[in-house]
Amino acid sequence: MSGDFALLRCFDPAGLRESAGRWRRLSAAAAEESNGQHRHRVSGPLWGHWQGKDADSAFFTMGSTEQKLEVVRVEAESVALVLDTVADRMDQARTNLSNALLRADEWHLPVADDGTVGLPPQAEPDRHDPDAREERQGQAVLRDQVQDRINSALTAAREASDQGAHALGRLSAGVLTRIRVDGAASESAKDVQDVAGDLGLAAPYIPENKDPQQSAAWWKSLTPEQQQSYITLYPEEIGRLDGLPATVRDQANRLVVEQQLDTLKAGNAKGSGITYEEWNQRQTNLRALKEALDKGDAADGQQQLFLLQVDASGDGKAVVSTGNPDTADHTAVLVPGTGTTMTSTSGQIDRIGRLQDSAERAAPGSKVAVISWLGYDAPEFGTSVLTPGRAEDGAEDLRRFTGSASSPERPSAPTPPSVLSAGRPSPSTPMGTAATGIPTARA
Repeated sequence: MSGDFALLRCFDPAGLRESAGRWRRLSAAAAEESNGQHRHRVSGPLWGHWQGKDADSAFFTMGSTEQKLEVVRVEAESVALVLDTVADRMDQARTNLSNALLRADEWHLPVADDGTVGLPPQAEPDRHDPDAREERQGQAVLRDQVQDRINSALTAAREASDQGAHALGRLSAGVLTRIRVDGAASESAKDVQDVAGDLGLAAPYIPENKDPQQSAAWWKSLTPEQQQSYITLYPEEIGRLDGLPATVRDQANRLVVEQQLDTLKAGNAKGSGITYEEWNQRQTNLRALKEALDKGDAADGQQQLFLLQVDASGDGKAVVSTGNPDTADHTAVLVPGTGTTMTSTSGQIDRIGRLQDSAERAAPGSKVAVISWLGYDAPEFGTSVLTPGRAEDGAEDLRRFTGSASSPERPSAPTPPSVLSAGRPSPSTPMGTAATGIPTARA
């Protein structure tokens, strides 16, 4: 106990917090290298121009490199989370200990070097004085109170240290050095959950995806470091939030694609709660989406692709923008129609690319963003196309999504987005946007 008492008295959280900051900077560097450099400067420009066995081998290696960068990003951010959490808890324990020692000094109670609280010396005559004995009993009560506070502070510090050590034990270079084809990204995503469990952390507050303005205001209230942590540690929750910047959602959703696809490739349907058919379908959906995005990574500037939503279940849902809708002068939303699934992403990207080209020719000098919004379950060829059910189911989601473009908490396009339907007539597309005041046109 004496060693713990002395260490806690002189504990300074600055060292742990400085270390956490360095790990966080490593995480940010890995994210920038993966998202900003490798995809757009290395692998992206080669897609569509290099084919054959050598190309396949090279793309596999480059994809592995990008995945490792994402793993480093998540693992480093997890380390930072552990160090910051331990620093906060140890600092609180130190504060509690200091307060207990102040009480001991105030009540004239001696504290030994090992943290044991004693009673003040008593003169021999007082030992037989009834009043003095009563006072002594009161001092003993105060001593026990101070001792309990000291013991509680030491216990809290030990628990924080032990939890931190256990959590850090999960995070090692082994996630990258073990010989395997798949599973590293999946393991890093699980590490985040396990670390939170080790530390006893409750799920952080993230707004429900109901009010884009509320989500935008919440995001703006965070520091850049907090924003980076949320993107890296909770990508699914961040990627789905309407009202957040397109660059943020794109980062989060691309990480979701990487982690979910790796989980599917490395595992199997047994015990997952879904059927083998659904397991394979999700893998097919994510592969098609990732391939379409990879081919578009060479694009830069206003032709850059942004993944604004992803859901691999069923036929899949994916919302992709060519051009940044937050900085565009004009934004259009294309709602794909009958028969569209996530496996159609490549074709949808081609379509919005052609629409963007046409719009820019019609308005020279303007920045145009065009969004393919497959954020609903499009009808199949059959009876579902004959009723407005699918359209009505997706209408509120589309209304919220388009409404987020004018959120006052982040950059917005000067003109509201126009919504275009595609494919079959109205029953096949959720055109219910009248409540948003958004002009509607048919393609």
